[in-house]
Amino acid sequence: MHRSIFHSDKLCPLLAGMICVCCLLSGCRMQARTEIFASKEGYLVTIGEDPTDKDTRWAKYLYEHLKKRANDDEMVAFGVSEKEMWRVIIHIDPTLQEGFRIAIKGSDIELTATDDRQMLWLQYQLIKKISKEDPRIDGSDLPPAIINLTDTCGTFAFDYQSIYSPSGLNPDYTGVMGLNNFDDSWGIWGHNLRKVLGDNVDKVYATIHGKTDDSQLCFSSEEMYRQIESYIVDNIGEKGSSRFVIAPDDTPYACTCASCTAMGNTEKNATPAVTELLLRLSQRFPKHSFFTISYLSTKQVTDKQLPSNAGIIVSAIDFPLRRIDGKNAQEKKFMQQLNQWKKVTKNIYIWDYINNFDDYLTPFPILKIAQQRLRFFKQNGASGIFFNGSGYSYSSFDEMRTFVLSVLLINPELPVEELVRDYFNQEYPLSKKWLYDYYINLENSVQSGKKLGIYAGIAELEQSFLNPEKFIKFYDEMGDYVSDAKGKERKKLHELQTALSYTRLEMGRNHSYDPYGYAQRNGKQIQPTPQARKWLTQLKEHHAFTGMEYYNESADEIDYYIKEWEQYILASDIKKNLFLGIMPSSTPPTDKDGLKRLTDSTHGLPGNYHCGWTTLPKEEYEISLPVKGINKTGNIYISFLNLPRHRFYPPRQIEISKDGAIYKTINLETDDSVEKGELVKTTTLIDLNGAEQVNIKIMGAKKPRAQIGIDEIVFVP
Repeated sequence: MHRSIFHSDKLCPLLAGMICVCCLLSGCRMQARTEIFASKEGYLVTIGEDPTDKDTRWAKYLYEHLKKRANDDEMVAFGVSEKEMWRVIIHIDPTLQEGFRIAIKGSDIELTATDDRQMLWLQYQLIKKISKEDPRIDGSDLPPAIINLTDTCGTFAFDYQSIYSPSGLNPDYTGVMGLNNFDDSWGIWGHNLRKVLGDNVDKVYATIHGKTDDSQLCFSSEEMYRQIESYIVDNIGEKGSSRFVIAPDDTPYACTCASCTAMGNTEKNATPAVTELLLRLSQRFPKHSFFTISYLSTKQVTDKQLPSNAGIIVSAIDFPLRRIDGKNAQEKKFMQQLNQWKKVTKNIYIWDYINNFDDYLTPFPILKIAQQRLRFFKQNGASGIFFNGSGYSYSSFDEMRTFVLSVLLINPELPVEELVRDYFNQEYPLSKKWLYDYYINLENSVQSGKKLGIYAGIAELEQSFLNPEKFIKFYDEMGDYVSDAKGKERKKLHELQTALSYTRLEMGRNHSYDPYGYAQRNGKQIQPTPQARKWLTQLKEHHAFTGMEYYNESADEIDYYIKEWEQYILASDIKKNLFLGIMPSSTPPTDKDGLKRLTDSTHGLPGNYHCGWTTLPKEEYEISLPVKGINKTGNIYISFLNLPRHRFYPPRQIEISKDGAIYKTINLETDDSVEKGELVKTTTLIDLNGAEQVNIKIMGAKKPRAQIGIDEIVFVP
């Protein structure tokens, strides 16, 4: 428990820490003040003695925004009033021991905060609380408040907190939730130095293996420093307090020119040269803050003390999303990494992940895991959090998740389930319990040590948390709720229904013709059900919703997904298939569910390696099929994925054997120019009369980190 977060002034710190969880939730009924605000004529916003310009500015802000929400202009006044009103006193006090304070005395409500961000959040907390009790004030567009209007003070758990999601990037919403506005926070972000360097980037290319290499940059270059300096002076200015990330490109190699090597760089360690540049910029611009990223070539901790305006952003990419129990080796390794950085800086930000970046549309129950991680990060010295989500692309349950995460960033001790309930109660009056029950079930499904994959297809999600039976029941019930809901709730439910139609299609494709699938089996053929066409029709409505153009980080288009579904599944070229339902085996062994998919008569979609493809990561595999009793002559055809941007290539050679004797050898060529992916088929005429086993030996392409994607092995008589 963080004792610095929220307590009542009138209680000893220990007791205050014990009750802070319950007394600050908007749903709490302690010291209820029902209709107390409506008992006076209105609200007088004012400032205390010896006001500063900031006090006046923030008092006017509250006055203007409270007045806009009032159904009577005269019920909100500024400065003085002869009416009997609640008096709201505004004060910015940078010396306040806590981050914010609420003091209640009679009809006076005093709001004090140390900085603008906490004052903005505090004012909207007040407006929301007033609106819940006073029908004359409209706060329906604001998220639930987490404070009660009693003598209360507290401090945000982190100095910097931002969420890279549609709701977290909404400039009208970030301040209300106490978040830093990501778009305004960083003068340079991530691996974006090339944008700053522009046409001059070729002057600062790295030297790798003794040669100029345009895949990386040289951080000891005087030209690099001058370009960054000019960019800051020309675009940001020397005043203010912007943040900048100075980081190498997203490759594992570092510059080893004479200058970088003299600073201490090695082939895969750029930390020395990057640190020197960071120190130089920090001294040149003392009002700004400069960070680098602990990732790939800058993972090694510097041995130099960083100044107060410099720090590190530690990527949590190697710290899997699972329940924290103090036993996991990766958890201990990440703790050690943070402890090493603590020795050289107090400014440790964490770059963490809250989405499945291969599937934004399927629900991703991150909240309880995120809560544990936030506690862990705070205990190990983190002072800032960047939650990497779906950016501006739609993600299922994003508004609710962003609300809950923003609250946990303020106080990681508040109970997730109550926050989720508060949000659904407010935003979904008809469907609140139904939504809550399903979503919390998802959250609880991942609390048994299972990992949430941040690059995962539907099969992995089902193994982790997504129970097909429960999801299908939820999806099928959604239509009734959409029909019965009104206004904003109906639109949001319709939007969610459309997004989850992608999940239903993926689940249907993954299950083929079993009870959860998209098709029915008739002998050696399968036929799509009418329901599958309805799911696809529903997904086509995505055009009606902002941000629902892509379904993953790679910007794969939903329209293209629909096109492939229609082409490869609804209009499949696989008709009668005598291998349908036969269970293959492989050497070396691979995923049984993946092998089962090879004979389900359901094509993969070439645009996405997750959609129906079985991945063979080794260079050589042998797949065996029992064929005794088929006794037919016909064509075996095998289909492979060609998707070079994700390192999937058709095999260079296929060797088909019948009962141990080589029957045919096939050589394939690859087309590396393919952008969106293609299905590559090979067909072989074969006589299976009297045969007992067919073996297919697959030899992969001779390319770095190449993988084989295979979806179907079909026998057509």
